[in-house]
Amino acid sequence: MDIPSVLPGIIFTIVSVAVGIAMFVGVIVTIVKVVKGTGSVQRKPDFMDRRNEIKPSANSGYDGETKRLCKVLEADKLFEIASGLSDEDGFKSDYGKWLAYMNAAADKGYAPALRELGLDSKYGDPLKCVKYLERAIEAGDEKAAVELAEIYRRGYCGKDSVLIERDVDKAMKIVLPFAQNGRVEAQTALAKIYQYEVDDDDTALEWYLKAAEQGDVNAMCQASDIYLYFKKEDGGQEKAEALLLKAAERGHADAECKIGMFYADIKEDYKQAVKWLEKAVEHGDSYSACYLGEMYLKGEGVLQDESAAVKYFEKAKDADYPYGIYLLGKCYFDGTGVEQDLKRAIEMYEEVADYDSDAQYALGMCYLNGEGVKKNVDKAVKYLIEASEDSDAASYKLGELYYNGTHVKRDEEKAREFWRNAAEEGNEDAIECLKIYFGERFGND
Repeated sequence: MDIPSVLPGIIFTIVSVAVGIAMFVGVIVTIVKVVKGTGSVQRKPDFMDRRNEIKPSANSGYDGETKRLCKVLEADKLFEIASGLSDEDGFKSDYGKWLAYMNAAADKGYAPALRELGLDSKYGDPLKCVKYLERAIEAGDEKAAVELAEIYRRGYCGKDSVLIERDVDKAMKIVLPFAQNGRVEAQTALAKIYQYEVDDDDTALEWYLKAAEQGDVNAMCQASDIYLYFKKEDGGQEKAEALLLKAAERGHADAECKIGMFYADIKEDYKQAVKWLEKAVEHGDSYSACYLGEMYLKGEGVLQDESAAVKYFEKAKDADYPYGIYLLGKCYFDGTGVEQDLKRAIEMYEEVADYDSDAQYALGMCYLNGEGVKKNVDKAVKYLIEASEDSDAASYKLGELYYNGTHVKRDEEKAREFWRNAAEEGNEDAIECLKIYFGERFGND
C-alpha cells in the first residue's frame, strides 16, 4: 500500500469524525442547559419569581445614562425614578434599571431604598432581606420596622421560607420606639402583637385606639372587634358601633361589611344592614356579597329572592372568592334560583376544594351518595377528613360512618374521636351520640 497516497483520506476521515463528535456534544450541552434553565432559553418563572421578573427592554441595566444619573442625582430623586419603574404589585418594567437606581439611593443611606431592597429580597434571600430592613430601621424607617417585626412575629420571611426562631419580644422591641413616637403603622403592629401573641386585649385596645385617634381605619375595625367580643359589659357595643361607622363613612370596605353585619346580627336593623353591605359590595368586598346573598336566599331581614341571592354569589365568584364559588355551586346542586346542574355544581366544588371546608364536605357527601359523580367511598372519606379540620358536620358524619361501619370498617375509637371534635364545636348531634353510645357529657348537657 502506498501510505502517502492514502494519508489525506485518513486525515479527512479523522477530522470529519472529530467535527461530528463536537457537534453532537454541543447539541447535548445545549439541551442540558435548556432543561436546567441555564442557557439562553430560560425556564418559565414561577409565581414567586415574577416579583423580580426582568421584562424585555431596549435600555435594560447599567447603560451610560443610568450610571451618570446614579452619580449625580440625590437619593430621593433616584428613589423616585426607581419607584416609577415598579407597579403596585412589585413588577418592574426594567429590573436592571430599578436595581441600579435603588442601590445608588441605598448607598447614600436613603431609608426607603434600603427598605425596598429588603422587600425585593424577601422571597429569594430572607437573610439579605433582614439586613436591609435593619439598615432602614437604623435610618428611621417605620415601614421597615413594621415589616421586620412581622417577620419575627411569624418566624419566617417570604412564602414559607424558615428564617429565624420566632421571637415575639424582639418584634415588640423593634416597633415600640416608633409606636411611642406616634407612628400609626407601628402602633397598629404593636397592638396586633399584644392581641394575638401576648393575649393582652386591654393593652392591644390602648394601642389600637391611639392609632384610631389619628384616623387609621384598620385600627378602628380592630378596636371594634375587641369591644364587641370582650368588652360588651362596658358599653362595648355602642363603642364598636361608633368606631365602625366612623371607618365606614370613609369608604373602608371592611368597616362597611362589619357595620352591616352588626346591624343585621345585633341590632336587627336590616335596612341599615343592607345599606352598608351593598356599599361594601360596591367597594369589592366579596364576603359582603356572600352575606347579602345568604340573607336573600333565606329571607332573613329581606324578602326571600333566590335570583337576587344567585346574583350576589356570582359577584363573589367573579372575584374568585372561594366561599362565593361554593355557595353558587350549591345553588346549582339544589336548583335554587337557577336550573339544577349537578355537573356544574361539582366543578365549582372541586375548584375551591383546596380552600373551602364547605366545598370539601359537599364533595365528600356527593361521592358517598353517588350524587353528580360516580360513588367512591375512598374519595368521600378523603374529602370528609379534609373538611373535618373546620367543619363539625364533617366530623359528625365521619363519626357516624365509623360507628355504624357503613362503607368503612367499624372503629368505635375513631367514631368517638370525630364526635368529640364535632361536640367541641357545639354540634348537638355529636353531643347526643357521645351521651348515648359512650356515656360522655359535653357542656351543660
